[in-house]
Amino acid sequence: MSFIARRQLSTIIPPKIASAKNLGSNPNAKRMAEVVSFYKKLPTGPAPAAKKPTNPFARYKAAYFDGDNASGKPLLHLAIGIILLGYTWEYQTHLKHHH
Repeated sequence: MSFIARRQLSTIIPPKIASAKNLGSNPNAKRMAEVVSFYKKLPTGPAPAAKKPTNPFARYKAAYFDGDNASGKPLLHLAIGIILLGYTWEYQTHLKHHH
């Protein structure tokens, strides 16, 4: 097994700390204890609720793109917007001159 493959099969301990030369020796027990204390300090449980968006683009993103709300409605909104812009452009450049 190559060196890289062994690195990929390692645990969640970073590879520089959990290398073969550092494990099993008494002077490095303190180092491993530091790693354990680091992982104990990490937050547990669900992430805190996100703040409510304030600007219109962030509200639109929260409504249609984020989390369980993701849907295809933005594609429909884009199509309607293109149709409206196209008709407005056509009216301004061509249709209003034929009254």
